[in-house]
Amino acid sequence: MVLGLVILAVFVFGVFPTGSYIEQRDELRNAEQELADLRAQNAELEARIARLGSDAEIELEAREFGLVRPEEENYLIIAPGN
Repeated sequence: MVLGLVILAVFVFGVFPTGSYIEQRDELRNAEQELADLRAQNAELEARIARLGSDAEIELEAREFGLVRPEEENYLIIAPGN
């Protein structure tokens, strides 16, 4: 009987906390990775904001969307067979 209680105590106080520790460690590792990814994305966005502070960069972005100046004409070239 005492041996059964000891085994039960070891199981309750040893196995369950270990599983919880491993689970929390994995969650922490995932959260740290997500934080690192978000910081990198934030740095990229901050750099883009800094670049968009110039008129030349804004014009490049607008041209990527097909916008042209009022005195220009926009042409669409379609390759044969398409």
